[in-house]
Amino acid sequence: MTYSQKANPNATNSELDAKVIITQPELTLTQKDELIEQYVELVVDNMDVKTMMQLITDMLTDEYNDYSDDELKCQIEATHDEELYDELVENILISDLTKEVK
Repeated sequence: MTYSQKANPNATNSELDAKVIITQPELTLTQKDELIEQYVELVVDNMDVKTMMQLITDMLTDEYNDYSDDELKCQIEATHDEELYDELVENILISDLTKEVK
């Protein structure tokens, strides 16, 4: 069911008097920051774990895509053990070789 309503083109004075024009206030930068902070808190509170994980995955992927190969290697080695980068590269190379054989 679709509900639709149109304004009365021949509105009476009482109908016109009942209409109020609402203007949005201009927010200061501090007020806008507070608005954003409150809204983000509501959005995050309403997210499930799967949605949060996807959001974080997307953000990190975007960030790491901007890294050079050397920066990415340094990042991986700085936040994990120094052998992880080599292990991950080896996994990729083996996977690619397996695909070529098939």
